[in-house]
Amino acid sequence: MRPTSRAVRSGLILLTGVLGAGVITAPAQAAATGVVSAPNGIGTLRFTAAAKTKNKLVVTRSGSTVTFDDRVRLKAGKGCKAVKGDSTKVRCSHVDLNSMVEVYLYDGNDSFTNRTALRTRVYGGSGNDAIAGGSSTDELWGGSGNDRIWGNGGNDSLIGDSGNDVLSGGTGVDNLYGGATGRDVLYGGSGNDTLNGGSAADRLYGNGGDDWMDGGTGSDLIDGGSGTRDTVVYWERRKPIVADLDGKADDGEKGERDTITTTVEGLHGGLGDDILTGDGRANFLTGDSGADHLFGGGGDDELRGHGGTDLLDGGSGDDLLNPDIGESESGDDGPTVIDPIAADVVRGGPGVDTVVYTNRVRTPVTVDLDGEVGDDGRAGEGDTVGADVENIVGTIQADRLTGNDSVNQIWGGAGDDVIAGLGGADLLYGEDGDDDLSGQDTAGDQSDLLDGGSQYTATGDVCRVFPLDLAVNCER
Repeated sequence: MRPTSRAVRSGLILLTGVLGAGVITAPAQAAATGVVSAPNGIGTLRFTAAAKTKNKLVVTRSGSTVTFDDRVRLKAGKGCKAVKGDSTKVRCSHVDLNSMVEVYLYDGNDSFTNRTALRTRVYGGSGNDAIAGGSSTDELWGGSGNDRIWGNGGNDSLIGDSGNDVLSGGTGVDNLYGGATGRDVLYGGSGNDTLNGGSAADRLYGNGGDDWMDGGTGSDLIDGGSGTRDTVVYWERRKPIVADLDGKADDGEKGERDTITTTVEGLHGGLGDDILTGDGRANFLTGDSGADHLFGGGGDDELRGHGGTDLLDGGSGDDLLNPDIGESESGDDGPTVIDPIAADVVRGGPGVDTVVYTNRVRTPVTVDLDGEVGDDGRAGEGDTVGADVENIVGTIQADRLTGNDSVNQIWGGAGDDVIAGLGGADLLYGEDGDDDLSGQDTAGDQSDLLDGGSQYTATGDVCRVFPLDLAVNCER
């Protein structure tokens, strides 16, 4: 099977709709009595609380009617009606599932509960608020104060703002941001969530799903939960990061003292010269820019250098190593993968390692597995692929790919490739294009498989067989 790079979730996800142009802006002045209205027709239902009032608002829906129920008196505004005999209720009719509920709670210690499938946008104001979303997509702001926010169902965005807040995402793919200040506690829930702390000492718990977690600059506790690809991110940090997965308070910038628990699988560095270390499980380490050192340890790891002159060491296990730009790497037991641009050095180690040039779309490459210095890559590139690498994946151009005396697997990719296995029982795959394949086992005691793949023109593929070789999909 041709090796492919695992999908990588790259970059922190911004809190959509709330940290960009859609930031909630409360009305300039609170009303004397809480008002429920549909100012723009049935598309938006709006509740505006009165000043110095402790609200306990519950929103329910029956058919096309939505009811706002509070502990204090409410006033019906445009498009809504008061409920006879109950001054704390207002109903709005002719509502469909595309409608949105907007709530502005202001300065009391308020609570809000959405028991509908309507989208909600809530601003808690300055009190210590309790805000619970519904089963749809919610945008929930605590405002100042020590708030508790639950997203419940749907793909929600929860923002604590200032104060010591507790945020719980619930089900769905949620974005949680504790706020720049305050000692916040964030719980991700069952989806693939994004958790962001602030400058104080926060606690982040991914729980279920494969989560991305950025604790911020304080001394944070970060726990991945039950996912298999939870990642701690030091996105855009300019100072060097040192981080590992041993559960000790020794991670982050110098003196930061984050604690990354053993339930986290991935680390993502910043802009400085970082040192990231995995453990005995399958880890996912990304250096980003800077001259980074990545150590996978045991397990089947995926290491990516990205920008900078990086060192990638997969350790034991079947590892996937992708330095990107000007890196030197080694892997003890697994596939070594490079997406080379500068003069790279690839050392495979004792495992079954693979060098990959699949991202090249404009220029062909010449690669051999002889360990000679500077003779691999595109013309003038000067890559060095070690003799302890066993496999090659070419580009979509016309490549020249040559194995060694080990058991090699070589994939040409698209393009009219020239592939030679040399010694060992090799598997050569021309794939698309009119290719020239040769086992070249001069001793004649090894059995190579030559597969021309799909022909590009009527000319077809050439397979040069030696004794014991098997050729398929070859036209010549």
